[in-house]
Amino acid sequence: MKKHKIILMIIAIIALVSVFATACDALSSLGSSQSADGGIYPTDSTTIEATGGSQGSSDGGITVDITSESASDYLETELTATTEEQSTVQADEATSISIDLTTLTADNAPEGTTFKKDVLTINAAGTYVLSGTLNGAVSVAKNVEGTVQIILNGATIHTKDTQTVAAITFYKTDSQRILTVAAGTVNEVSDSVGDTEADGDGAAIQAKGCSLTINGQGTLKVLAMGEDANGIKVKNSLTVIGTTLEVTATKNGIKADNLVSIQDATVTVTAGNDGIKTDIEPETEEEALAYAADKTAGYIYIKNSTLTVTAGDDGIAANNCLYIDNDADDTITVTTNGGAPQSVTERSSDAADGKALKAAGIVLEDEEGNETEYPATFDENYAVVITGGTFVLNSNDDAIHSKGNLLITGGTFTIASGDDGIHAEYVTKITGGDITITKSYEGVEGALVEITGGKLDVTAVDDGVNAANSDLKNYSFNIYVTGGEVKINCSGDGMDSNGKLVISGGTVTVFGPTNGGNSALDSETGTTIQGGTVIATCAEAMDAVKSTQYMINANVRVSANTTVTLKDASGNTVLSFVQPKACNNIIISSADLTSGTYTLTCGTASVSVTAAIGSTGSMGGMGGNPSGQPGMGGRGGKGAPNGALSEDGSTNGMPPVPPTSGDEMPDSPTDGEMPTPPQGFVPFDGSEMTPPTDGEMPEPPTDGGQEPFGQSNENGAMPMPPQGGNGQMRQPPQGNGQTPPTWGEPPVAPSAE
Repeated sequence: MKKHKIILMIIAIIALVSVFATACDALSSLGSSQSADGGIYPTDSTTIEATGGSQGSSDGGITVDITSESASDYLETELTATTEEQSTVQADEATSISIDLTTLTADNAPEGTTFKKDVLTINAAGTYVLSGTLNGAVSVAKNVEGTVQIILNGATIHTKDTQTVAAITFYKTDSQRILTVAAGTVNEVSDSVGDTEADGDGAAIQAKGCSLTINGQGTLKVLAMGEDANGIKVKNSLTVIGTTLEVTATKNGIKADNLVSIQDATVTVTAGNDGIKTDIEPETEEEALAYAADKTAGYIYIKNSTLTVTAGDDGIAANNCLYIDNDADDTITVTTNGGAPQSVTERSSDAADGKALKAAGIVLEDEEGNETEYPATFDENYAVVITGGTFVLNSNDDAIHSKGNLLITGGTFTIASGDDGIHAEYVTKITGGDITITKSYEGVEGALVEITGGKLDVTAVDDGVNAANSDLKNYSFNIYVTGGEVKINCSGDGMDSNGKLVISGGTVTVFGPTNGGNSALDSETGTTIQGGTVIATCAEAMDAVKSTQYMINANVRVSANTTVTLKDASGNTVLSFVQPKACNNIIISSADLTSGTYTLTCGTASVSVTAAIGSTGSMGGMGGNPSGQPGMGGRGGKGAPNGALSEDGSTNGMPPVPPTSGDEMPDSPTDGEMPTPPQGFVPFDGSEMTPPTDGEMPEPPTDGGQEPFGQSNENGAMPMPPQGGNGQMRQPPQGNGQTPPTWGEPPVAPSAE
């Protein structure tokens, strides 16, 4: 029998080892992502390790080891690289053909071209230099083999009202088509009101069934005046190199199916619909799925370029990827649908329309107009990547939006949004940059949010940073902060995770809501501070917060615009900040804190607080009043004095025993005046204190009609203080001018006045 048990144990151990090995292989496979084309792209992963203690240790520390696997940062060089031919801007005088559009007739049209019904048609490969004015159109015939380059050298081309073609049209071909804008010249290309979408063209410049390159150091103005007309419309790929391009369109400014690449250019777009977009339009579900599996389909690449986009709908919108790789002096300014409303509300955010920067996925529209979205391979690669540049985004809807993953590694951002400042359906990762969100409904949102560096300053009507997506099931909705500087001022939850909230580095300052029902730090499965510096304030106690480094949890009511300073036992300032709005609860955690007592000064009033390692517990983190009594909001646990845990992490701090007789009551003031309350504090119930006039203790209140205990002063006995709302006795004023609160209430708080 014993031998049989030993055999079974050996079999079980072998099985466990096998399972463990399989799991390790699965985890290791997360280290890279394979794309639809078979390429392997390195995975960017962040490991967050615990500090300051281990689970079950005597100091109450808690270890949380989390490895966050996210998508890879990829850039398809074969898409964005340009050929020598695409970069050529000079004409070969020996072989190029010059055409004066002002004097052009059917009789003097050069060899390889025809001029009929006010349309100049190019029928052979070569370089054509156009100057002068043409009230008509220019086209390159279908399937002309070889490169055709048109150089605009001070040309104006405007279609007649009777014409229903684009001012310049490139027809189907696999060969290069290049439109060059000669240096030092200003050129204008426009269509008429007769050019409509119904005619099948609907653009001022169009490449039908081919790709187009626009280059040169001159200026090109494009006006699409036709009904529902686009400025520039390209069937395959559009590349803009070095040009100053100004586009005005009644519909979309710049539209290409597969790729828009803008490099070293200056582009201004004013559009009634979208500003710059890729627009893949599948006809079947099979096509939609194929496009969704190809991360190179619907790609916008911007490098070292300055863009100004004003759009009635979206500003810059890609299908599968938007990649911006600008220098600091390259500015992208986008305003959509009138910009963010003056007042952002939940209703206005629900009705918002017009995103500034976005990657949208593939959309299939049926005959009835119903749309089905097919997210691209967003679980493998970032759909929005921003590495640098200066951004001024004023959007009616999300400022930066990704249907997949989103990565910001650098850049300076000023964002005003009518909905989310930064939003991703899957991963939102910020590793660098200086981001200021001045207005938003929610500041930063993703199913998973990772902040590893940079500066983030968020103002939000609702949540500051939110990890959520109601459309995803069985997803790890977590927020990780491992570095950088995060500052949040919000009316909803400051950092709200539908999973874990882990802070292991950087500086996090959250000025949370002044209303109940929301919190500065809120998580579904637990908030853990493992490192960095954290300051969090709000109206009510926060959900339980665990810390593996020393933390202070103070229950004080601070009025708006009050300076809060934390000093150690030697009087050295540990940190200081201005509390911009009223709060009742403050959590401070820092690697600079050690075990012991600190002084928290709010305005001119001070309280003694204790730093400890552990958790605020189920009481919700309230405590920290001057008398050492636990604060209001206990939910099943007793707080240690000053709102922190005991050194061993337990919650054994008990309130002081109330006095039992009049002999134990402190003496009343002897000079006939009530001591002046400290500045910065206000009574919790908003009432005012009336000083006595006869040098005796004032008649105690009755708390809603409750009779005081003991005999009245008329009988020569000291009256007992009234009972508080939880049945405990209220203490009389102390000699320092503060009135200790009823047990379970916050202390009397400072007032800045």
